[in-house]
Amino acid sequence: MEDENTTVTEEVLSGDPIKFILLLTIEILSFPCTLLILSFLLFNWRSMIIKGLRNHFILSLVLVTFIYLTMDLPFTIQYYELGYDMHHSILFCLWWYWLDYTLVVICIFLTAAASIQRHVLIFHAHWLHQHRRRWLLHFVPILACVFYPGVFYLVVMSIHPCVYDESIYCSAPCYTDNIILFNLDWILNTAFPLLTIILANITLIVRVIRSMKKTRRRQSLTWKRQRKLTLQLIALSSLFVLGWAPSTVVSIVQSFALPTLFSDIPQLAYLNYLTYFVCPLQPFLCLFGLPELLKSLTTSFKFLRRRSRVNPVNTMQPVVMT
Repeated sequence: MEDENTTVTEEVLSGDPIKFILLLTIEILSFPCTLLILSFLLFNWRSMIIKGLRNHFILSLVLVTFIYLTMDLPFTIQYYELGYDMHHSILFCLWWYWLDYTLVVICIFLTAAASIQRHVLIFHAHWLHQHRRRWLLHFVPILACVFYPGVFYLVVMSIHPCVYDESIYCSAPCYTDNIILFNLDWILNTAFPLLTIILANITLIVRVIRSMKKTRRRQSLTWKRQRKLTLQLIALSSLFVLGWAPSTVVSIVQSFALPTLFSDIPQLAYLNYLTYFVCPLQPFLCLFGLPELLKSLTTSFKFLRRRSRVNPVNTMQPVVMT
C-alpha cells in the first residue's frame, strides 16, 4: 500500500522538463526584446506615441506582454518544473486565473481591433483627423479591449464561486463547469475575435490588391505604404491564428459534435500548449512594426562592426640599444 502511494506521489509531483525548457527559453528571449521596445517608445514618446497612432496598439500589446512575462508566465514555468503549483491557496489561484485569462484575451481583442483599424489607417486615414472620430474609432476600441476582459472574468468568477479542495494544483475556475458560461466565454472571447482577425486580414489583402491595380505607377509610394502596413498586420495576426485556431477548432468540435474528443485523443491537449507562446512571441513581431527601431539597431550594429575591424594601436615602445 505504501509503495502504491509513493508511486502516485512521484507521478503527481513529476514535472515536464521539455515544456519547462521551452517556456523558460522563450521567457529569457522575449523579456529583453520587450524591454527594448518599451524603452524605445518611452524615450521617443512624442514622435512614436503622440504623433504615431499606429504605434498605440504595439505599445498596448508590449505592455501586456511585459505583465504576462513578469506576473503570469513564471508561475506556469514553475509548475512545469516542479509538477505542482507551489502557491496554491484559494486567493492566489483565483487571482492567477483571472490575470492569465484577462491578459490573453486582451491580446486577442487588441489584435482583432488592430486588424479592423488597419483598414482605416490605409484607406481612410483622413477620418482620424477629427478629434471626435479619432476617439470613437481609435481610443475607445483600445480602452474597450483593455478593460472588457478583466471585468468579464471578474463577473463570471464572482457569480459562480466555488469551494476549492485542498490540493497541490490550482483548479480551474468553477464557472468552467457551467456549460453555458464556458461556451459563452470561448465563443465571445476566443472564437469571435479570431474569426474577426481572419476575415479582417483576408478583406484587407483583397482591398490592397485591388488598390494596387488601380494606382499602378501613379501612386507607387502609396502602394508601398499599404503593402508595408498590411504585411506587418498579417505577421502579427498569423501568430494568433496559428497559436489559437487549432485548440479553438477542437473545442468547437468537442462542444457540438464529439463530447469525448479529448478523452478519446488525449494528445490533442498539446494544442492548448501552443497558446503559451503567443504573448511571449508578440514583441518579436511588433519589432518589425517599428522600422525606426530597426533602423537604429542596424546603425548601431554597423557602427560596432566597423569599430571591431579597426586595427588595434601598437603600444609597444621601440627597444633602445645602448
